[in-house]
Amino acid sequence: MNLIKIKLKNLVEGQVTYPSWTTSSTYYLKAEEYDKSVLIYYKIKTNKRISRIFPKEITLTPKFTYALGLLKGEGSNALGKSNYRRLTITNSNPDVINLILDELERSGLFKKSDLIPKSVHLLHHTESDNLVIDYWSNKLSLPKSKFKCFDDKLKTSKFGVCHVYISDVLLRRVIDILQNHITS
Repeated sequence: MNLIKIKLKNLVEGQVTYPSWTTSSTYYLKAEEYDKSVLIYYKIKTNKRISRIFPKEITLTPKFTYALGLLKGEGSNALGKSNYRRLTITNSNPDVINLILDELERSGLFKKSDLIPKSVHLLHHTESDNLVIDYWSNKLSLPKSKFKCFDDKLKTSKFGVCHVYISDVLLRRVIDILQNHITS
């Protein structure tokens, strides 16, 4: 099977950021390649540089492409307010969330260990908070410190729905550009 490799520099250069939620300004994305990585960045009006290191190339395996499709359907596609600043994965099935997180890690785009404390939100569960956190922590192989339960009125299932929030504006933009490239 011939797998497609995409150089991120070629894909993102010349693209623009999502509009700033405070100023509505957009900025051109730029990229500098290094040995096995690429620094993707943009400069805001104050000349401050917002940057992040990504892998130089992304290999579009069938599983990674499937994960990108799941992200399109199960993640945040909203651009309102500050939604564009984060990548969101939402599902009640831990296998779906694991597949997406594992493929992001395999591709070199994101490490599960980089999830910050309380960035995995649990809602709509009928079981106790402690039992729900134990369940999701075990299923996703993440420390309990990464989880936070919310008490809401919608109690739809035993262990509820899991929302993984990855606050990374450049990761969100690169994933969206990849998704658009694949579907165009």
